[in-house]
Amino acid sequence: MKALWGKWRVSIFSKLVLTFLVVMTPMYALGTVMNEWGADLVKSEISKSLRSQIAFYRTSLETEIDRMVRLQREYVNDEDLVSLSITPESMTEYQKQTTIKRFQQRLETMKESSYYIAKASVYIPPIDRVISTERLSEPIDRPLLETMKREGAQSRSIFYSEGDGRIYLREYYPGAAMANQRDPMFILELELSVPTLQKFLKQLSDSDRGGAAIIQRDWTIVEAKRQEHLAAISERVQSYYNQERTATYLSTQDTEPHTETIRFERERILTVSTYSSKLDASLLVYLPESDVMGPLEKYRLYIWLVSAVALIVLLAFAYWIFRIIHRPLTRLVRAFRKVEAGNLQLALQYRSNDEFFDLYEQFNNMVAHLNTLIFEVYEQKIRVQQSELKQLQSQINPHFLYNSFYLLYRMTRARDFDNSTRFAKYLGDYFQYITRGDKEEVELEKELGHVRAYSEIQSIRFGDRIKVEFEDVPEECGRVIVPRLILQPIVENAYQHGLGDALGESRLTIRVERTTAEGEPALRIVVEDNGKGLSEAQYARWEALLNGWERPEDVTGMLNVHKRLQLKFGARAGITLSPGAGGAGLRVTITLPFEEAAP
Repeated sequence: MKALWGKWRVSIFSKLVLTFLVVMTPMYALGTVMNEWGADLVKSEISKSLRSQIAFYRTSLETEIDRMVRLQREYVNDEDLVSLSITPESMTEYQKQTTIKRFQQRLETMKESSYYIAKASVYIPPIDRVISTERLSEPIDRPLLETMKREGAQSRSIFYSEGDGRIYLREYYPGAAMANQRDPMFILELELSVPTLQKFLKQLSDSDRGGAAIIQRDWTIVEAKRQEHLAAISERVQSYYNQERTATYLSTQDTEPHTETIRFERERILTVSTYSSKLDASLLVYLPESDVMGPLEKYRLYIWLVSAVALIVLLAFAYWIFRIIHRPLTRLVRAFRKVEAGNLQLALQYRSNDEFFDLYEQFNNMVAHLNTLIFEVYEQKIRVQQSELKQLQSQINPHFLYNSFYLLYRMTRARDFDNSTRFAKYLGDYFQYITRGDKEEVELEKELGHVRAYSEIQSIRFGDRIKVEFEDVPEECGRVIVPRLILQPIVENAYQHGLGDALGESRLTIRVERTTAEGEPALRIVVEDNGKGLSEAQYARWEALLNGWERPEDVTGMLNVHKRLQLKFGARAGITLSPGAGGAGLRVTITLPFEEAAP
């Protein structure tokens, strides 16, 4: 646990800002809690008022519907209706028409008794007539009568709906339960006025963004300008009352109004609903919570203002801490990292006369002292590296020198003066380049010229069996400065170990590319042959040698070049090995920084 705690580093700047937050947070939290407490209190009172209001309107609607139902039942015993439905055969046609007209007037009286009634009708199957407030008499629609009989036998509610948006109150005689077995004597029907019910609902919600609804199993009446949330709200309300009905036998009793806040996308909707067992329907009022909580919005604004001020204070405090503590510390840490990376040409300046001034002065003194100590060690290391480079350079030539003079001896003895003259010229150019010690670095085009001379010497030795191809060098790459004698040992290795014993046509390709390495411009020289290549074990051993994981028994030309490049340029330069094209032969890639010669 302590080890994990030690790895988790918290800066001084973070600690100071955290301390400020610890001080400010309780004050901010207290203000927020007080505001929310006040908002909840106001919301509770408003919800209580809405519950009382919806309970009153539920009772009012129940009373009016109950009065209409009782009025229907009173008309069951009407003499004219009994005569038309029970003893029509004893009446003359004139008596029937007079009785129908007289009963229509009673239906008009029934309709006028309540503004919730849009139409009053009576269906009398024995005389196959329908009497209504709109028409004196018309034949009965038999499919409609069958539907009414079926609904009367199945429905448990006082309301009936044909699915066309109309709602009815019906009184069956002799009874709804027997209606499905035979034709009733008559059906007294009151069609409720949906627009009037919508006006009734409008009194419940005076919000332009809210609404009210009567929700029943088979129908819904809505009064709202915006109805996009009604479907989801109705589903929630029905689900709630279905659960309550199962738990508390709601079908036999009314419920206390239920309040719930429902979230839709980015808006919170306050819903108040109540269930009426007499109507078997729910009365719902919904409106955006922002409309209800309007008076509290200014207090919320005050909280946001306080929050904004606190944030500004926090930012000002953090910036002040950043200026006087964090930034000086960061500069000092960065300076130490630069020293760690080897940059000792540093001198920190600090204007304020505080503790950081002393730290900066001590840092400058330390860097100056390190410069004094390291200069001596560095100079000594440079001299050692230079002598080592000279030694590595001198190790390149001996074997080639012996073979070249022996070949020249054979050509002159065979009196092949043309080839021996050409060979002597290439050999002279070769050793002139080798023995020049005034410059340790040359332009790449000169290094490539030396390799061409070497390949010409080898072509005389091997004849046409080995073909050497120098691809065109990009113009900007020819002037790049490279260490002397880094390419010839690689080509020599290809002749000796890759192509020397090959029987078929052998090829050696040399190309130069410009690329990037670790985000810096770099030069890549590729020497590729189609010789016998290396085995997996040999690749693994070379990887270990080039990466320094294994110490070599003897230093070869390729290792010489790799070591020289890394001594000169560091780990970003060196040699990598890979199979040639098609998996045959060996590809040697030399990577070094792109440093063009000064004009």
